[in-house]
Amino acid sequence: MRRSTLVAIVALSFSWKVAAADPAPDDGPTPAAPDTGTVLLDNSPFEKLPSWIQIGGQIRGRFEGVSGTSLINNSPDNYYASRLRIDLGFKPTSWLRFFAQGQDARVGAYNKSPAPSTLYDPFDLRQGYVELNFEGPASVRFRAGRQELAFGGERLIGPADWGISRTFDALDLTLSAGRAKVDFIAGSTVVIDPEGFDYHKPGEHVYGAYGSIRHLLPGINLEPYLLFKQTANVKSESGVLGDALVLSPGLRAFGTAPGRIDYTLEVVAQRGSYSSDQVVALGDSSVLGWTIFDSAFKPRLSVEYNYASGDPAAKDGERNTFDQFYPSNHAYYGMIDQFGWKNMKNARAGFDFRPLKKLKLRTDFNEFYLATVRDGLYNSSGTSVVLDRKASSAHIGSETNTVALYEYSKVWKFGTGFGHLFAGEYLKESKVAYGYTYPYVMLLGKF
Repeated sequence: MRRSTLVAIVALSFSWKVAAADPAPDDGPTPAAPDTGTVLLDNSPFEKLPSWIQIGGQIRGRFEGVSGTSLINNSPDNYYASRLRIDLGFKPTSWLRFFAQGQDARVGAYNKSPAPSTLYDPFDLRQGYVELNFEGPASVRFRAGRQELAFGGERLIGPADWGISRTFDALDLTLSAGRAKVDFIAGSTVVIDPEGFDYHKPGEHVYGAYGSIRHLLPGINLEPYLLFKQTANVKSESGVLGDALVLSPGLRAFGTAPGRIDYTLEVVAQRGSYSSDQVVALGDSSVLGWTIFDSAFKPRLSVEYNYASGDPAAKDGERNTFDQFYPSNHAYYGMIDQFGWKNMKNARAGFDFRPLKKLKLRTDFNEFYLATVRDGLYNSSGTSVVLDRKASSAHIGSETNTVALYEYSKVWKFGTGFGHLFAGEYLKESKVAYGYTYPYVMLLGKF
């Protein structure tokens, strides 16, 4: 579909006053579920329209003022990032639904041209799929087309909604019965193209099954899964060109325990081939929280540890670097989004509470280390940005973050945050010696 046609549809759709359910916090610790469409507000001018028409949208704006040395951008900058989404759904029967979502993302006053695709993508089709639903003792849902995929804590597959956001050209079959559910997926991630129509990444595919069993025992929920990532034309450690197939069996467990304790544990083992190399990697994460007392303030202390293996030998024919797949990293590994779940050791301590019913505050402190200095430091997208095998220290740095989110209404939310990275010895030895500061102010409206 041509962009001019899409823009016309968006302009017509957005002129109507409609709204959706209360969105999940854009910077909260719990990632949001995939967008399932919109519903009309009471007293909407469309309340007399057929119930099978669904219209909605989202406005988000964020002022950011970065300074210091980023792993990907060493220039201080102040800019405004905007994002507009328009949703249009048709549900002619109880079992059939068509959904389309257009997105326009732009950035003002950015000091470099062109702006990165994480901030800039003029109007494009973000989602467009057909969905079949059959409800019963055993329910079946099938989606085909461009869509969000989000599973578990989104450490391996999620939309990464802090930026322009990720989608997939994919098939998703969901089977559910009682407390059990399983998704079978096959697809490719969509590449943002600011100069043309977004397209799925050639030669790269993800497949797998993601299961869920709720309340297996009191306070215990389990999510077993098996994911596959296939990539064409990669190079082994010895320079041999070939294909990669990474298998990732994993298990996520979460729940509550007596004394207002909550927990989340996740372990992922990776095996397979990377051209002529053998893949042997491991990632794990653990979070323990304690709500100090039961009140409207909900004061909660939490500690977290994340590990992802790195490759200590460059020519042994074995690839030990953990592959983070397609994660939503903003809620993890520091708010300023400098690091990915690869060759990493990360310890975090935090505190969050609600001083007012509609106001949530969160602050935390992070320490970052490399799992091995023989491998590189990877940014939030999983790209190696610093490599210094001769470094004497694995300490990347320390990060502090403070975030506030005010839920003004079911439609509007406002947020602000401040994060700073104090460079550790590894960055100083690698000549990346300055700290990085990231403040922002945000508004979010979902209609």
